[in-house]
Amino acid sequence: MTRSRCLSLCAVAALFLLSACAERPMGHHGDPAFIRGLIDGFLAPISFVLSLFSETIRMYAYPNIGRWYDFGFLLGLSAWGGGGATVTRYVYIDRVTRRRVGEETID
Repeated sequence: MTRSRCLSLCAVAALFLLSACAERPMGHHGDPAFIRGLIDGFLAPISFVLSLFSETIRMYAYPNIGRWYDFGFLLGLSAWGGGGATVTRYVYIDRVTRRRVGEETID
């Protein structure tokens, strides 16, 4: 292994070890939960643009209940991707023969 690769691996390992020490306080009753996460996720692109110009607008509520808020946030955010699983198929038709290009013909 080269020296630069070894240093990169050591740096990444150090970052992982430091992030393992991070502690996040648990949310309390009344903090944002699933429904609020869903709404915040749906409004996230708009909130992001507005947060560039305002100090009071954030796109992610903190503190929140935890995983349920995160799950709702991701579901709301995925609403903007709508149709990401659809497949677009292009069909090219030759103007002279009126046949699909690439289609085999049996004569």
